[in-house]
This record gives sequence, structure tokens and C-alpha cells, in this order.
Amino acid sequence: MGKPLDILKIIKLLNNAPDLTLDKTLLMTALDASEEDLFSLVKNLSVYSDVITFENDKFLLKDKVDLLDDMSIFKRVEGSGRIAILDTVDSTNTFMIKNASMLASGDVVIAEIQSDGRGSRGGKWHSGLGKQLTLSVCYIFDSFDKLQGLSVGIGVATAISIERFGFENVLLKWPNDVYLDTLKVGGILIETVPYKDKVKAIIGVGLNVYDDDFGELTRDYGSMYKEKPENFKRNDLAAALINNIKRTCEDFNKGSKRMIFESFKARDEMLGKMIQVDNVQGVFVGRAAGIDNTGALLLAQEDKKISIRSGHITYLKDQ
Repeated sequence: MGKPLDILKIIKLLNNAPDLTLDKTLLMTALDASEEDLFSLVKNLSVYSDVITFENDKFLLKDKVDLLDDMSIFKRVEGSGRIAILDTVDSTNTFMIKNASMLASGDVVIAEIQSDGRGSRGGKWHSGLGKQLTLSVCYIFDSFDKLQGLSVGIGVATAISIERFGFENVLLKWPNDVYLDTLKVGGILIETVPYKDKVKAIIGVGLNVYDDDFGELTRDYGSMYKEKPENFKRNDLAAALINNIKRTCEDFNKGSKRMIFESFKARDEMLGKMIQVDNVQGVFVGRAAGIDNTGALLLAQEDKKISIRSGHITYLKDQ
């Protein structure tokens, strides 16, 4: 599935090498590659990471890369569905949508490198080698109505997954951003594809796991970890996240949303703040007042509250 990035073969070999170092000739033999091919692969990797250096005829891995393993994840994931780990892909959501006719409920695609990840409002989600967790889950819902407020539910599922590893400061910004303290560490993108009399939801989540150079972005981003902790792998987070997304989808498909929305309220990053919401209906200004029983944003305006189902949020200074 997908076009493999051959550079990951080098990463895997160096990951297991003494001192993370291998002689050039050994790599050429192991990969059945010419010297020119080898250096071309390393050059291609430099677009995403500077993790490999070359000196004295040896290739050196600066730090061990936390690579994903499909079997490690699959053994811990509940329910039905296949798991595919792609070396590189433009976007896991785009990949799933292009292959929607072949997807079953519960199928998961994870990317080691996502070269053109998409966020809300056309934003980009940068994915560096071994630094992020970018995945998409397909889930078949009985009707579009069942998806109402799903981005809120997936936000809760993501927060619970992160909290499992000892974090206590996970906040959610309606409708699809995940924060640690004051910095965004993740985002959610949900897209749909009609399927007979039902609907296939493609649920994409991107999380910054380790510190990285996030590129030329217009805002500050954070990550779960500044340095890799012992006894943690991205496989652990991936399995937890997939399970929590599936459970949330099952609850939504059954109409059991109330407890999930209550969980969101306890993590509401915007509550009480003055905001402006821009959407196709217009521009709305007020104080964030939580969410209603459908997952819509409540905006307090003088003596009334209005519900908003979508829009771009801008923070305002209190008047």
C-alpha cells in the first residue's frame, strides 16, 4: 500500500547497529544498492530529517528512531479492521478517501512520514520521521445524524489516550484541536464518503509526540515529550488511540454521547474566553460557554446563548 520510502530500510538497519553506525560498504551490500543510490536515498531523507550523517566512510544515526510496528499495534487493537503502516504518504485521510471502496469499518492507515497532511480550513500538518503519530481510521456509521458532534468525541478519545501516559494538562479547543497547557499538540480532521445507505467516516488524527522542527508554520506548536522517555514507544500511543477512537465511534453509532460530551466539558480550553467565530452564516462574537447536547459550541451574547456547529475561532481581548 502506498509508495515505500526506501530510506526507512537504512533507518532500520542503523537502528540495530552497534553505536548506530554502519560502514558504507556494509549498507550497500545489505540493501543491494550502489554508492550513488545510497547517497541519493540519504539526500531524499534530508527533506524530512537530518537524523543520518556520513563521515569516514560510515553512516551514523544521530539518535535511535522510534519506528512503528504493525504487528505490535495490531495485537493490542480491539475489534475488527486491518492496520497498514505506510512508509510515506501525502495524507492518510487522502489515501483512505482515494481507496474508500476497499475499506472496511475499523481499518486503520498510519504514516511514518506524511508529506502533505491536511488540517481544518486547508491547514497543513507537518510530519517528521519518527516524531509524530499520524493516522486515519475508517468507521461505518448507520447515518449522517450519528456523526453529529463526532469531532468533540474524537477530541475526548485523543485526550484520554494521551492522559494514559501520565499527562494531566490535556485541553481541547472546539471543534478539533488538542492542547497541552497553552500549545497545540494535535489536530483532528473528519471527512465522509457515502456508502450504500450508510456513511464511511474517515477520522484523521495527528499528534506531535517528540520535539521537532515544525517547519515554516504560522503558530507555535508543542509536543508530548521534549526527550524520549524510557519504556514508551509510539506503538503504545497508536494502540491506545485506535482503541479509544473505535469505542467512541461505537458509542456515537448507538447514540450514547452524553458522557463523552461531559468529558469534553472538563477539558474545554475555550470556556469563558471572548471569541469570534467565522463561518458561512457570518461572524459571531461572544463568550465561549461550553457545548450543547449535540456537541455544538455555545456562544453567550448578552442575554442569550446561540449554538454554532462549525467555524474558525479567533480569541479576542476582554472588553
